[in-house]
Amino acid sequence: MSEGQDPSRCGNCTECKHDCCFKSDHCINPHIFGLLSPDELHTLMDNKRQIHFRPGETIMKQNTPLTHLVCIKNGLAKVVSEGPKGKNLILQIIKSNSIFTGGGTIVDDFRHFTVAAVTDIDCCFIDTTRLYQLLTQNSTFSIELLKHSNKQHLSMLTTLINLTNKYMPGRVADTLLYLKNVVFETNPYNFLLSKQELADMSGMTKESFIRSLKEFEDSGLIRHNRNSVEILKENELIEISRNG
Repeated sequence: MSEGQDPSRCGNCTECKHDCCFKSDHCINPHIFGLLSPDELHTLMDNKRQIHFRPGETIMKQNTPLTHLVCIKNGLAKVVSEGPKGKNLILQIIKSNSIFTGGGTIVDDFRHFTVAAVTDIDCCFIDTTRLYQLLTQNSTFSIELLKHSNKQHLSMLTTLINLTNKYMPGRVADTLLYLKNVVFETNPYNFLLSKQELADMSGMTKESFIRSLKEFEDSGLIRHNRNSVEILKENELIEISRNG
């Protein structure tokens, strides 16, 4: 990218090495976007916008029109199903180098989930009209993007099934294991999420989650303080998860 060029208007993705999320060193799903020709990539990226979000800010709002595909270059976001009377469920944590639409792509073009920043996040917003144009032109790209979307939805469906069918200890175990093995990939790990958010991931009240966490610690399964948790007996947590 030439000196002084506005990164929010970067269209030359084959040359941009820092501000374009598809061709940077932190490439988002290169196996998907590598299937596009240079002209197709230019078509997709020509009107993109790069936006920074602070923790707690809403990136997508449930029940709003689905006008853009969102690519998260760095940071963590939560996918929230907003229920009645303020009862929310966190169905997934989106990590760096991820793509998300909010559901409804091609179906009704409405977002079925809210996506909010957990940490500072840099995102690219890409016009879905241009995306739909490419989906009709490039079948290989369409199939790979469909696979990616289906994997996200199956993951959220599994979460919803577990929240419905498991007792509280199983749900808390699922949350702790998910954060360790999928989101942070380290042990111990910093929560980064509030206790209310952890409760929303477990489908329970904040007070019930804290009580279950204390019971796990008293049983020697975990060690935790205000900001972090260490899993001490992962096999036992897995067993609790399996038994529900």
